[in-house]
Amino acid sequence: MLDDISEPLEFSISLQVLEHLGMNLYSTVPAVLSEIIANAWDADASLVKVDVGRERIVVEDNGNGMKRSEVIGRYLNVGFSRRTSIGSVTEIRQRKPMGRKGIGKLSAFSIAEVVTIHTVRDGERTAFRMDANDIRKHIEQKLNTPYVAEELDDWPDGFVKGTRIVLEKIKRQTSR
Repeated sequence: MLDDISEPLEFSISLQVLEHLGMNLYSTVPAVLSEIIANAWDADASLVKVDVGRERIVVEDNGNGMKRSEVIGRYLNVGFSRRTSIGSVTEIRQRKPMGRKGIGKLSAFSIAEVVTIHTVRDGERTAFRMDANDIRKHIEQKLNTPYVAEELDDWPDGFVKGTRIVLEKIKRQTSR
């Protein structure tokens, strides 16, 4: 299925919020991984694979995944309230969602400079990368325009359902 690329993958946030809620939210890898895994729970995943390496961390789930419109309206919308917008239980497994404030996704920037997302739902694939240094530069330039994530054409072999998050340029001080 062809993706609708008419609307850019915009991400907008003030530098202070990004630093306080994202880059400084947690100081350990396990705390960040628990946030990512909680998001997989909320997406009705029955399986989450975590591969922790020195250079990168990969978290892949078999949950609902997201269509492009959901990436834009939910994932890239800091503060998106799942409970208010979608309901108090998950779509398939009727779980009570763990997410509350829509900021846990920022935790990845606590331990990584680069976050890459591959997500697929009902055959619709979306892939993008966000770089914390690029976000900082964009905000510091005071362009008054949202940061636009880098769209990707590559796709992991065999990945057909759910969300795959790759954390790269791991900050060494957080690896304890």
